[in-house]
Amino acid sequence: MSNEVIGLIFLALLFGFRHGIDWDHIAAITDLVGGERDKKKGLILSFWYAFGHEVVIVVLGGMAVLVGLSIPDWVDAVMERVVGLTLILLAIFMLSFLYRNRKQKEFIMVSRWRILFIGFYNVFARITGRFLGNHRMFDSTIRLDVSRTGAFAIGIAHGIGAETPTQLLLFATVAGIGSPYYGFLTVFAFATGLFVSHTLLALVSLMGFKRSLKNKWVFQGVAIATSVYSLGIGSLCILGKSSILPSIL
Repeated sequence: MSNEVIGLIFLALLFGFRHGIDWDHIAAITDLVGGERDKKKGLILSFWYAFGHEVVIVVLGGMAVLVGLSIPDWVDAVMERVVGLTLILLAIFMLSFLYRNRKQKEFIMVSRWRILFIGFYNVFARITGRFLGNHRMFDSTIRLDVSRTGAFAIGIAHGIGAETPTQLLLFATVAGIGSPYYGFLTVFAFATGLFVSHTLLALVSLMGFKRSLKNKWVFQGVAIATSVYSLGIGSLCILGKSSILPSIL
């Protein structure tokens, strides 16, 4: 293995780490970690999110290595808006939940993904009720939390809809590498860097929300702040303006 290839693999590792702390990943991981009362579960869900995202990178990178393919521009544009819509809906449902429960003496924080499901369920129940004559609203006491499969699917959506310059550079680079073996090594190095940064984001989010759990008002404040943040990032994605966000690294 030449020094040039070793340098390329190391560079891919750094680029992966940098890509992992883009704005949409911060929003998604803080949603998963901060929305769970069981912080250990929130951390596990963030790992499944990272796994889903990294699987997409490996698959797309592998396609670039084998046949020189990358995501068409129209798919990237559509998925960017899907990610944005997801972030906006989560923020709206969370803020609505906080407002409805503002006078509760004992405030119980639930996952935004659970709130989103309940909201869609109730809309569907109302629509079907108009035709069937009755409908049953969702019982919020039923235990319903985002599953590992759900977090994995969210990671896949973000992986497809977030072809940032560093990711595009990876695909362009591995497509031009003569050896498939070195190309795959470069892709896996990029994915490894991603996983490391996602893990660090999850741990930082975990420590922040863990402290805020001790105070109801602080917890609500953190939830509102992350909701507003998700709303802002989601709006930029919907408008196709996410490129105006400054690079964090």
